Amino acid sequence: MGYSDSVSLDPSLLKKIWVPDTFFTNEKGADFHYVTTENKLLRVNSRGEILYSIRLTLTLACPMKLQRFPMDQQVCPMKLESYGMTTDDVRLVWKETDTPVAIADDLVLPQFAITSIVTTQMIMEYSTGSYSRMRAEFTLERQMGYYMIQTYVPTILIVILSWVSFWINIEAAPARVALGITTVLTMTTQSSGSSGAKPKVSYVKAIDIWMAVCLMFVFAALIEFAAVNFTSRQDKEVARRRQKVKQKQEEKEKAKNLNRKKSNYSGYSVGGQQLNKASERGSQQAENKDQAKNGGSIEKPVNPTEFMDKAKKIDSMSRIIFPCAFLLFNAIYWPTYLG
Repeated sequence: MGYSDSVSLDPSLLKKIWVPDTFFTNEKGADFHYVTTENKLLRVNSRGEILYSIRLTLTLACPMKLQRFPMDQQVCPMKLESYGMTTDDVRLVWKETDTPVAIADDLVLPQFAITSIVTTQMIMEYSTGSYSRMRAEFTLERQMGYYMIQTYVPTILIVILSWVSFWINIEAAPARVALGITTVLTMTTQSSGSSGAKPKVSYVKAIDIWMAVCLMFVFAALIEFAAVNFTSRQDKEVARRRQKVKQKQEEKEKAKNLNRKKSNYSGYSVGGQQLNKASERGSQQAENKDQAKNGGSIEKPVNPTEFMDKAKKIDSMSRIIFPCAFLLFNAIYWPTYLG
């Protein structure tokens, strides 16, 4: 007959054995398991030590700091404490092994990876007395593969797509406007679509900063085209203003010539001729003043491509400034939140 160092007993004998009144202080919900039988283990060894094991499903509270979301790490505690028995009656301690808390090798979390487990034990002081507590802290590192595929990579491509308008001809206004508006709407839709996967908190998260800056870059590309389009049309606006001033000058010249003819017909005496000459000199002086005031710039030579060259220069500078600014933002963003 073989010798056994321990023996398993029926869990119904637990009613005749003293069991500590342990509870989970940060528990939000818990369930026992009864399939196919009540999942409990009771074992006694030859030294009189009792092993009591029970299978539970727990929902524990874990206060999270999400400023770095989705590149965050969270420390979630599991707290066990005696409810009614003080330290005079019972003390809870972890088993003295290298791994007092064991994790199944095949355990996989969809969004997190467990990087470390730290166990501690302490005495909690309350108005009713001192109570023993055990605490296990699980460090969870969020896996951001989902967010890279669903948020970061698409928004980077949208921002780069908005820069394509810098290489489109300035005169192709419909194409550039359509591209600018499409990228802005796409970025807005992307932000709204990804908001469902974000935790709802009152402060700004890392992903919120990313989406806001990407939207700003896309919107700035649309504003850049507005500036380029406005600048390129300034030569036509200046030509129209100059033509308007020139027409006014021609009308004044016609009116002056008409006055001269009338004065020549009415001047018969010497005194009258002197008066006409004086009036001619006065009108000539007035004409010179008007030209200096209004028409002096009409004779100034104008480069017909001056404003178009300025608009093209804005596009050329944008091709360099926008990518460099976005690279600078990435150089600051990723080390800040991944470090």
